[in-house]
Amino acid sequence: MNRTIQFFFLLFGASLLSMSCQDVIEVDLPPTEKRLVIDALIPVPDNDSSNIVARIRLTETTDYYADSVPTATGAVIELRGETSTFRLDEEANGYYSTVVPREIIMNEMMSLTVIHKDETYRSTTLYVPSVSIDSLKQGDKSLFGGDETEIIIAYKDVAPREDFYLFNLDRGQFLTSEDTFYQGQAFSFSYFYENIEPRDTLDIQLLGITKPFYDYMSIVINQSGQNSGNPFAAPPSDIRGNIINETDEGHYPLGYFSISQAYYENIIIE
Repeated sequence: MNRTIQFFFLLFGASLLSMSCQDVIEVDLPPTEKRLVIDALIPVPDNDSSNIVARIRLTETTDYYADSVPTATGAVIELRGETSTFRLDEEANGYYSTVVPREIIMNEMMSLTVIHKDETYRSTTLYVPSVSIDSLKQGDKSLFGGDETEIIIAYKDVAPREDFYLFNLDRGQFLTSEDTFYQGQAFSFSYFYENIEPRDTLDIQLLGITKPFYDYMSIVINQSGQNSGNPFAAPPSDIRGNIINETDEGHYPLGYFSISQAYYENIIIE
């Protein structure tokens, strides 16, 4: 999300009593142009359900000093397959949802249409397969001798398919991976969490994604510093996804439209 920058000027001085002082000055920067943020990552769980809940969230960008992120209400949102169209119902907090048959969402080209404030946004995507998480266990290592908690994630890539993955590691943490160096092989890696307590539960999600979405998420993760808790909510610069504004090309939205097979596992910290 495009936000203005907050500058901190630290003014240090020493008094006769050897006391220091610090002033914080907030610069009055002009507001940025509002843009629609479309969080349209639709996970398709690997289970026996015949219907998939497609949930999309709309918010708007805001200035840096704002206390909250405004949600976008009153939008008209449709998901259209090759044979059927599904209207999303508005829920609370900017969410919209509908139910789509699994057979359609997995096998048909899906189109997204969002109409908000007299502007029309569109995108298309295909379902992307993934692989299951083979094991999820707690390790005993740490980074730089700290008190981080190590979680070891193992999975096996499928050959000869070229795969790109997105890991939702819970607590606002995301990671991307490509199978360039482990295609068709078993692979594992360690991820280190801070501020994790015994009996805490971590819910891990592994999704298959396209190369363009992999590139997009890699940039967002790098720029966000993993601080936002939502990769669609607050990248520090405008990172354009695969959704276009047909009404005004220059007033493009932020966010991405993706339909991904998802595998889930959880672990309770010891």
